Formats: sequence, structure tokens, C-alpha cells
Amino acid sequence: MGIAFFTTSPYTDLRMDNKGWIALDIDGTITREKYSIPKEVTTFLRKCEQEGWRIAIATGRSFHFALLALSEFEFPFVLLPQNGSMALVMPERRVLFRRYLAWDALALIEEAFEGVKNDFVVYMGWEKKDQCYFRPHRFSKAFWPYLQAWQVRQREEWQPVEEFTEALIPAFPLVKSFGSFEEMGWVAKRLKKMGRFQTAVLRDPFDESHAVLLITDIHASKGLSLEEVFRLKGRGALVIAAGDDDNDVSLLRVADIKIAMSHSPDFLKNIADFIALSTKPRGIIEAISKAIEHGK
Repeated sequence: MGIAFFTTSPYTDLRMDNKGWIALDIDGTITREKYSIPKEVTTFLRKCEQEGWRIAIATGRSFHFALLALSEFEFPFVLLPQNGSMALVMPERRVLFRRYLAWDALALIEEAFEGVKNDFVVYMGWEKKDQCYFRPHRFSKAFWPYLQAWQVRQREEWQPVEEFTEALIPAFPLVKSFGSFEEMGWVAKRLKKMGRFQTAVLRDPFDESHAVLLITDIHASKGLSLEEVFRLKGRGALVIAAGDDDNDVSLLRVADIKIAMSHSPDFLKNIADFIALSTKPRGIIEAISKAIEHGK
């Protein structure tokens, strides 16, 4: 079973004049950069928040990697890192809830990876400073340059271990694996059949020759966690959401007005109400502005 952690505090620090929510992915949606958001996007979202919109940022990034890009977000927002495995009220860093996998889930993940040439990485949560554990001997030597580039780019320090243990990993928010789209898709199908996990297969936003598989608890996705935020904080009159990849499907599905980026896969664009130009920062600004006007 997954482990859900909830706070008992009401957290009244978000605005009371709730027009609704603007929920956004980071990579490929509000930025194409690793460590920053374009200034005009930050200014636009700050203005939206001041006008009564609540802002949610939902990302596959870890908490600390997300903060590198969101360093100029000094206004109130909710952060859903690691594909919705937790929710924090920002900038105070107050935890609303966590939805983690328990230790026994690793045995099922091991089963799903049987026959796969490279292993997976276990990500710990914000409270463990996003520590990652991996088994170096289970990765091929040919794959090491990609893994090392990932760690440098994401500014992650992976701790090598011989084997995963319950003492080391009693509960965890996320597992990631890397490989071809075909191989990661095959593993995702095996995991889905177990009825225990949410999965998403994404293109690496910084190296599109590789796919990234995200594995979380069955109750942890961007969309499911945003719905829990609604339950705790109120939904408001209108929900606008924008994304660009597989893990954004659940986010768009809970929105009244859906925005997909122009480089998104067809399955995401097919459910969108608006397509945002990806080639310039104003693409997402113009799409959100149209959505707000459309929702009046």
C-alpha cells in the first residue's frame, strides 16, 4: 500500500479572493531552460496571482531542482514536485500532504524490470534533501556517460549502494529509469497491470534521444494531487492547466480549460482547448490570457 501523509493545519496563507487556479508544468511549458524561468513569464504569473488567481506548479522535477528554476517566484504558489508525490505551500515550504510508496513496492518494481538491461534510481523526498540511491553495478558501462550528464544537469548527488534495504528506504516518492521509448513503455505497461503505480514515459527535455520513466504511487499524479489541493484549499470558479508531455495528461484532465504546447505529442494536443507556441516565452502567456478571457 502507498503511504499518504497529511497535515492538520488549515493553511490560510493563500489568497481568499480565489478566481480559480492556473496549474503549469515547468520544462517545455513555462521554460526551455534548466535553471530559470523567463522574466516576462514570472512577471505575468505574479500579476495573475495579485489579481486573485492561485498558481500551482506541477513538475516531475525534485523539489530542489524545481527551486533552481523558480528562484524568482516570491509570490504565493503551490508546488507539486516529483509528479505530484507531495504538495507544498510556497514560498514558506509548508507541506500540505505527501503520497509516497512504501518499501514493499520496490519488490514489484524489481519484477517489472526483469529483463531490462539497465536499473532504476530511487528518489527520496524533500525532507531527505532529494537524496537518490542507485546500484552502479546494474547499469551498463555504455550508459554511464548519460547517467553522469543527468546528475550534473539536475544537480543531483546519487548515493551508490550494493542493494536497496528497508532501513535505507522505508518509503519513497519516486522512481526514475532511463532508456529507449520502447523499453520504458514496456516496463510502464507491466507496472500498470499491477494496479499499484502511476507511470509516465517522457522524452528527456534536455536529451531527446532518451526516454525517462517516472513511477509513483497509484494516488500520486499531477492531476490527482491537484484535486487534493482543491479539496484542501478550494477550487474556485475556473481551472486552467498547461503542459507538454505524458505526465501532464492528468493535469489537463482536471482543468476546465486545457493548454498544450505546440511541441507536445498529439495525444496531449488532441485534448487541449488551446495550443501555445513553444518558440517564445510569450507563447504560454498568450495562451493563458486567451484562456482567462474565454472563461469569463
